[in-house]
Amino acid sequence: MRRSTALLALSPAFLALGLPSTADAAPASRVTINETLDFENESFTFTASGPLCPSGTFEDEVVKATAFQSEMRVNLTIDTVYTCDDGSGEFFVRKHVNILDFETFTTSSGPVKFVGGTGDYDGQAGHGSDVGTDPGPPTPATGTITGFVVHP
Repeated sequence: MRRSTALLALSPAFLALGLPSTADAAPASRVTINETLDFENESFTFTASGPLCPSGTFEDEVVKATAFQSEMRVNLTIDTVYTCDDGSGEFFVRKHVNILDFETFTTSSGPVKFVGGTGDYDGQAGHGSDVGTDPGPPTPATGTITGFVVHP
């Protein structure tokens, strides 16, 4: 009880300093990103909704991989750069995906975090989840990210 009373007493002091309050924060916008990963042709494209650009290309960089003994499961941390076709900028997403590799297809899922960008996406933040499937060649793999972003 004592701690919450102290925090309440400090709140007016912070507002007087001109620091942003939660009322000043931009509202979160729902987003969906649909990825197509054509490994055979090395083509990685996306379409998106919400405040993101409608389409573009992307590049994944695996920054960490942890495999399990079953040889069917791997956890990946992936940094992805999405480049917009309309020239509005790039946005960055960090993915933490758990991949299950079966003999005939692969699935993946996990949380994602929007971590800024360039141009229209500078300072963007948010979170969501990623679900993907890879039926194997010649069919491209697909991924769908759903979540929320906030622009400063």
